[in-house]
Amino acid sequence: MALTTTGDIPSLLKAGLAAVFGEYPKYQAQWSEIFSTYRSDKQVEQEVEMQYLPVASYRPEGAPTDIASMQQKYVTTYVHKYFSIGMIITRMAVMDNLYKSYFPMIAQAINDALDQAREIMGASIFNNGFNPAFPLGDGQPFFSLLHPITGGVVANTPVTPVDLSEASIEQALIAIHQFKDQAGLTIKTKAVKLLVPATGEYVSDRLLGSQFRTNTDINDISAIFNTKAVPQGYRVNQFLSLLFPNAWYLLTDSPNSLKFYRREDIDTDVYTEPLTNNLIITGTERYSFGVSNFRGAYGSQGM
Repeated sequence: MALTTTGDIPSLLKAGLAAVFGEYPKYQAQWSEIFSTYRSDKQVEQEVEMQYLPVASYRPEGAPTDIASMQQKYVTTYVHKYFSIGMIITRMAVMDNLYKSYFPMIAQAINDALDQAREIMGASIFNNGFNPAFPLGDGQPFFSLLHPITGGVVANTPVTPVDLSEASIEQALIAIHQFKDQAGLTIKTKAVKLLVPATGEYVSDRLLGSQFRTNTDINDISAIFNTKAVPQGYRVNQFLSLLFPNAWYLLTDSPNSLKFYRREDIDTDVYTEPLTNNLIITGTERYSFGVSNFRGAYGSQGM
């Protein structure tokens, strides 16, 4: 068990320090731009995707109407987990510290630690998105060529991983426009935002920010820019794994997809342990991230 004692802060016990620092600016919340937030009052939340009626068929004169059925298909389960952090400071370290206004900034440090854990957990949905060990309710990873629907499959990733380019974005946009529901009906789906790791910022800016095509000898228009195909532009997420520096993701407007369920808000507890008089401070929250509808994004792991 980590214990902060006077031995950990010897300089703070002496007068005359010119500066005491350790807090730095943090990125604004990035997960909240990706996931829709919901409240939960249960241990787990479950969501069910339904199959409604397929496309109607031609009925010859005098023939009976084809009868189809509607049924439950795939269940997504959100299991809420606790995330917590804390510290213990001896009474002597508290009493003898001459720079209490600088250290410890306990509440801020706890919030920063919990915020960062939330960012990492949110980004893990994408970082693990091609890994079969992390399946969605339909048994496929988030990004797959084989999401099952009645009578076929739907892909939300290219057959061969490709880097971000004008051509790869255009092919992704076409695929998104052809997404089908569980019954095989073509549904209205549009891209809204490009999500990239830190390594993808500059190529994203060139591709989406220019009204003319890039990396060509002809000065024709950029169809992606001209049609406003990605209306919210691009976002850099600092927590997307740099193990996949060329990965990229197009988020769509398909409903009931990327979700964050908050079960318990951040709860900070401060108390003195009676036998030692040590000061104990903890922060805890409970939540879950997940994907109920794979159509919420199209992604490539890059080359």
